[in-house]
Amino acid sequence: MSANPPPLPRVKGRLPFAQKPRTPGGGALKRGSILLYGALVIVLIGVAFYMGWYENRPLTSPYVVAPIVGAFWFALRLFMSLAPRA
Repeated sequence: MSANPPPLPRVKGRLPFAQKPRTPGGGALKRGSILLYGALVIVLIGVAFYMGWYENRPLTSPYVVAPIVGAFWFALRLFMSLAPRA
């Protein structure tokens, strides 16, 4: 009196992902951050160049090093904002 169990339902390999809901202004916010970070990188490089060349500060002076570090920081942020999100 052994009864065969009912067959298990077939599972699909992968379900399609639902699209993310669009946030209003999401694209404009990304473009704004790219422009802001790009402008900050350019301005900080300009400040470092001005302090080093026209003010005749040594390259190890904090007046030259600080804007260079800031420019690297915002360049990294710019690179991160341009990278695709996972």
